[in-house]
Amino acid sequence: MSLERIEVGLNSDIGLRRKDNQDSAFIGHGVYVVCDGMGGGKGGKQASSTVAERFARLADQPTRDLDMLDDTLLLAQQDVLRLGEELGGVAGTTISGVLLPMRFEDGTVSPDERCYIVNVGDSRTYHMRTDENGAWMADSLTCITRDHSERQNAIDSGEMTPDEARRCIPRNIITQCIGAPAGIRPDWYAACADGRFIICSDGLHAQISREQLAGIAAAYADPQMAADMLVRAALDAGGNDNVTVIVVDLHADVPTGNDWTVSKISDDEDINDMLDRTLQTLRVVQ
Repeated sequence: MSLERIEVGLNSDIGLRRKDNQDSAFIGHGVYVVCDGMGGGKGGKQASSTVAERFARLADQPTRDLDMLDDTLLLAQQDVLRLGEELGGVAGTTISGVLLPMRFEDGTVSPDERCYIVNVGDSRTYHMRTDENGAWMADSLTCITRDHSERQNAIDSGEMTPDEARRCIPRNIITQCIGAPAGIRPDWYAACADGRFIICSDGLHAQISREQLAGIAAAYADPQMAADMLVRAALDAGGNDNVTVIVVDLHADVPTGNDWTVSKISDDEDINDMLDRTLQTLRVVQ
């Protein structure tokens, strides 16, 4: 399998209740990330833009392995820690997104069979497959990432059901962010580099239902239109937060279809170790 073509759409909106947009994003050459800043005032915006800029530098690299990506996260963590000190200790950001092992140029064919998925915090990366006619399937929507939040921890531990956790624990109590003094433990996944990936801040997934997200993402063949309509849906539902959406369509020469897989990368693995791994089922707050 080879990657033949990439189409991408991006939309970001301040929302209807916020004074500024603390989300940042980067798209280009196989690097697609969303960062959702926190810390109030300038802190959140500076934190998210600093991390997005740090990952943007990866777009210039001809190849990217997990060591390079981990080093980039470490540098981003140091950047935001310094920013927090300058601002009085109030700066942090999430990150979620898709990263290809090789720089992708339009008009070229990439041998990449897998892509990296990164996650710290409660922004999310989803995946969607096509049917035999090439149409996106709403019922194939999969949330790849696991929120780093108190709500998700309560579900994973068996302490609460998903419905109980949603009623009892505020969604925005997160357990990890870039810039946290205690450090970070990012989640890395290896996924087949094929299909539609939806990367978003919690201003989307906390504002509309999973079913609505899936239906809109599947309804538009053009990824820019899909991103625009997802942001519009979040605004129509109240727009309580900044909302940022990237829709990335990876087109392989041989579509994976039902054979699409994703697995979490262990500490002693890299993406090449994942080629024979099967789909890992994840319990995720939808």
